[in-house]
Amino acid sequence: MAWNPEFEAAFDPKAVAIVGASTEESEMNLNFTRALQVLGYQGHLYPVNRKATEDTKICGLKAYPSLVSIPEHIDLVVVSVPKHAIIDVLNDCIAAGAKNVQMFTAGFRETGEREGIELEDRIVQIARENGLNVVGPNCMGVYSPKARVGLFQDSSTVPGPVAFLSQSGGLMGEFAGLGSEYGIYFSKAVSFGNAAVMDSTDFLEYLATDPETTIITMYLEGVNKGRRFTEQVKEINKTKPVIIWKGGLTESGSRAVASHTGSLGGQEETWQAFFRQTGAVRVDSLDELRDVTMTFLYMPPPKGRRVALMGAGGGNSVAGADVCAREGLTVPPIAEETRRRLATFVPPDGTSVGNPLDIGVALRDANLLSQALEPVAADPAIDAIIYDFAVGLLVLGMGDAREGMIKYMVDFAKGNAHGTPLIMVIHRWVSGKGVVNEMHELLARFVGDGVAAYQSLQRASRAYAKFVGYHEFHGHI
Repeated sequence: MAWNPEFEAAFDPKAVAIVGASTEESEMNLNFTRALQVLGYQGHLYPVNRKATEDTKICGLKAYPSLVSIPEHIDLVVVSVPKHAIIDVLNDCIAAGAKNVQMFTAGFRETGEREGIELEDRIVQIARENGLNVVGPNCMGVYSPKARVGLFQDSSTVPGPVAFLSQSGGLMGEFAGLGSEYGIYFSKAVSFGNAAVMDSTDFLEYLATDPETTIITMYLEGVNKGRRFTEQVKEINKTKPVIIWKGGLTESGSRAVASHTGSLGGQEETWQAFFRQTGAVRVDSLDELRDVTMTFLYMPPPKGRRVALMGAGGGNSVAGADVCAREGLTVPPIAEETRRRLATFVPPDGTSVGNPLDIGVALRDANLLSQALEPVAADPAIDAIIYDFAVGLLVLGMGDAREGMIKYMVDFAKGNAHGTPLIMVIHRWVSGKGVVNEMHELLARFVGDGVAAYQSLQRASRAYAKFVGYHEFHGHI
């Protein structure tokens, strides 16, 4: 189906109805009415329970027995009823003129049982005959931070430029709930489950021109309209990076997909061809989705794959060079002029001014930091610097100089004169609760200041290599 402008109201609804709202308060039950209240939704909220009387209240709100009994047009209907009541609810939506319906209810095609498949087919028939925009079934539906609409109480209400389309409601909740730790905030997100009526292609059509969205992220288990999806992603990816985690590519994963959303997982070779054709960025885990999204948000435009690896410890440096190479980066020799400038202040014993640069001891002195970073950033053989910040080593004995060092690194990463990206890796070098706290504090500090920071060299290298690959595909470098 083509994008229906009526569905835009679902992202900023003036009135929301929760059909199947329970009159019983229980921590074991998902309370969608309460979730919207906790998020601070400012529109009109109507709990619907077929047993409601004139005096029934749910979460302090007057409850209604049906949608047609509500004295206002409903922009978004959230359905959480037993599957056998679904058809009655859809008929109530039609009678009330409510077009946007998201179904939390499960037990349809994903079961593989005839009854569930036939019931989902009936949902599709009713929706198409009556112009209903049905999200799901078996989903968590719309998340719109700006409108404070969502079904997870711990979701951020700070809007941002990232959109997320996900067949998994749980993954949407986890990505949205923890995204702020990576500096990731959302314009819109949709968990669409079985995609019986509205599929990823329908939401992509909207996001392609949505001015609030500059990056599109996706978790997919299956695609109903492969050719259209490929054409859309290829075109959108030219101006808005599309980052995709495709689940179900292994045999075991494909079986799990079939039981989760009733989708066909698809073959690895087919999806490899898709990524080659479209230039979409492939990720294979939630951590990688977070890392790559953060990179696109905060990393300056890349110049290439040649990196200088700057850190502490000869063994770590050697292993680090191997990690970079495996992830598609190169660690070339630095220029002789760069070596000469570094040798003026780096002691010869226990260090190395090659590449990797084993100069950690020198970098305990925050005053030497600019002398180390500037010549490397200016080196014509270097496209980016990976700074391996070993918490527990590089902060020893710094005292008040610590703040100056961090501020300089933030400023350098956000706009040094050479335009050389600074890729921050924050990891523990020694154990201890204080070191762990310091690591998390530094990660939050850098990300909070708009600097991409990673928890391991491998994660940093992989994310940056995918970032470079996107720009190479489009001929930017």
